Amino acid sequence: MEKSSEVNSNLNDSGRKSRRLQEVLLFLLTVAGSGLASYLYKRTEIQTAGLMILAAVGIVAVIFSIEQAFFKGSLLFDNGEHLMRFTFLYFVFLCGSLLFPLLPVGGWPYLAVFIGLMIFSNQVVGISAGTVLLMITSLLYGGNGSEFFIYFIGGLIGATVFSYVDVAFRVVLPLVISLMMQMVCLSIQEVLFVNETLHLDMFLIPAVNLLVCMILLLILLKYFSFAVIYSKRDLYMDINDPECQLLVELKNSSKDEYYHTIHTAYLCDRIARKLNMDDALVKACGYYHRIGVIKGENNWENVNAILEENQFPQRVKEVLKEYLDKSEIIRSKETVVLLFSDTVISSISYLFSKDPKIQLDYEKIIESIFKKRIESGVIEHSDLSFGELQEMKKILMEEKLYYDFLR
Repeated sequence: MEKSSEVNSNLNDSGRKSRRLQEVLLFLLTVAGSGLASYLYKRTEIQTAGLMILAAVGIVAVIFSIEQAFFKGSLLFDNGEHLMRFTFLYFVFLCGSLLFPLLPVGGWPYLAVFIGLMIFSNQVVGISAGTVLLMITSLLYGGNGSEFFIYFIGGLIGATVFSYVDVAFRVVLPLVISLMMQMVCLSIQEVLFVNETLHLDMFLIPAVNLLVCMILLLILLKYFSFAVIYSKRDLYMDINDPECQLLVELKNSSKDEYYHTIHTAYLCDRIARKLNMDDALVKACGYYHRIGVIKGENNWENVNAILEENQFPQRVKEVLKEYLDKSEIIRSKETVVLLFSDTVISSISYLFSKDPKIQLDYEKIIESIFKKRIESGVIEHSDLSFGELQEMKKILMEEKLYYDFLR
């Protein structure tokens, strides 16, 4: 156990050092790149110094938002484990931001920049980084400033609508909304801020911009789905197999605990699918929330040691820590689903163990469980909405026939 803790500590230290190095690179390349570009665009020394100072302040704000996201654990999906994806994408877009002033002002594909940076970090980091790059491009271009606000609004809308994309990865509606709003913003740019008579040719550059943004977004989303959404599909398929080696070990240690986890995982899966949550993640938590029995006592230390040894996904470890570690506050929806699924199975199984022939009022039992859990305040800090809580109660009450298998 001490060896496992030491390894985890070394891994955490290594991760922090890597993150610090990436943040230093973000700072240096942003400031140096903007200064060099300003020189090549033949800006005055004062303009170059001003741009470098603003770039430095802006990238410090981005770095601060990254650190805050790591502290709060608010990075989307598994982005906390793969910051290099964001760093690489930022450098690509930084190079683009230095070249965009060579294009017509209506041809900057900043919608793809904002959305790309957001999905590989989170909403705050993505918008912050996109704004810094847009500022650099705008100052290098030397316009009247209207282009900054036009692209900022478009990028803000895109990052906002895409922040609601979940593991189901339904991106068609966010993509359509983002492109439509981008077209509206660019059209306003052409009509209101360009002193020309209204004609169809004015919309040619915005239309090309829209096409380029769509192509870039499709490429980014394709890579995102491959690298993030479906990267752990095979792993989840393995660990969510009831005949998985760890679950077989649990069965050999305690058949009661094994079947308890099977039933809990079933309810977790049913609820997660109905609430459009990551069903593979929630199901895995249902299977392994009592895996610590293999090492004797089912506490977080034993569970964590087993998960670390078998290289479980980080999100599974986070949810189970939140559920099993008494010092943690329950916040995630997945933990709440596991809590109620586990409690329902435990309560009904206990009553059947006393009298297998007893006729139970499942709806009354579930109603009582929800009332006690809500009154205890254990889920008052969770992200689950009241509507989702009521839907979960309804789903659990509909499983009356399944509960008879617990006799």
